[in-house]
Amino acid sequence: MDYAGLGERNRFPIDRPLTDAERAARYNQKEPKKAPPMDFLSVIKFNSSYIELVDRWYSIRGLWAWLSVALGGLSLIAGGALLYAVFLPFGNPMISDVGPAIFLVVLSVIFFLIAWFGAWYAFKIEYMGYTHYPIRLNRKTRQVHVFRQNGTVLTVPWDSLFLTLGESKNPLSGTTYDLRAHVLDADGETVRESFSLGYPSLLGNAESIDKFWAFLQPYMEAEDGVERTFQHLEAGYLMPVDGRREGWCWSIVQNYAWTGHWPWLQFIASPVLGLNAIGRIFAMWTSKVPEWPAEVEQESQVGADDPYALTWRDNGPIGWWEFYWPLVCTIVGVTSFVGVIVWIVSDLWR
Repeated sequence: MDYAGLGERNRFPIDRPLTDAERAARYNQKEPKKAPPMDFLSVIKFNSSYIELVDRWYSIRGLWAWLSVALGGLSLIAGGALLYAVFLPFGNPMISDVGPAIFLVVLSVIFFLIAWFGAWYAFKIEYMGYTHYPIRLNRKTRQVHVFRQNGTVLTVPWDSLFLTLGESKNPLSGTTYDLRAHVLDADGETVRESFSLGYPSLLGNAESIDKFWAFLQPYMEAEDGVERTFQHLEAGYLMPVDGRREGWCWSIVQNYAWTGHWPWLQFIASPVLGLNAIGRIFAMWTSKVPEWPAEVEQESQVGADDPYALTWRDNGPIGWWEFYWPLVCTIVGVTSFVGVIVWIVSDLWR
């Protein structure tokens, strides 16, 4: 999956000059895009004062959750089995020749390193971080608040951000795109911090970012931006993570959302997507819920009679294809995976 920018090893590059490609693909705050607006299930809260968005990785959480457990567990079992063969039983080990014994010890060390540097790293990010890393854009103060991965908050003026088409490459997901925001140094050239303002999905392209910009830009810039954005959002879904962990039902909905146009693909890929859903559920249970500092909440006051206020509580009902079919796929996929593992283990045990 596409985890670009998440964790110490995947940070967006900073302390560097802007590239020509970034300059050419810039999104100017004052310039709208002629594209159909799409929010890509990215909004947590909306009102006439601010709009709050999820982070780039929220929609794809789950893969590292189950994969880290599987990879770490298998690596530890394999490494332990090799050491058992070399050293046990004491006095009469299964592998007594020096050459093969040294090879197996080295191989076991490799398995332990995989468990530590690969599986443990992914495990910490999925299970020991935050449920999400929200971004709040305040229309009235024109400030952008970004909840960083370390729990601190970046506050930067909306008008000072250098917004551009972000591009990331990954062996599994190929080239993916997001709306990248750079905080520049006083020289206007050097990137000091970067974050993502919008991410369509694994299947998104450069045109998808235009669609997201057509959704976001009017809220901050257009005179009728609040009403236009409200009309767009009231017919969709807001993310149920406002001061809470998402429930297991929404974990399943969100996990399958990017494949929503292809129910047959959801069924075929159910062993992987099902494990992703289970991993996402557990990751959300163990992760911390982000909390904005008091000063951010203080400047984000919303009137009790704000006619444009929306949260997940205003969502309409979730239908068959959004939840119940993915639930069926999850049950089928996980059951199939467990069945195959049991069959392999029982066959080896004989």
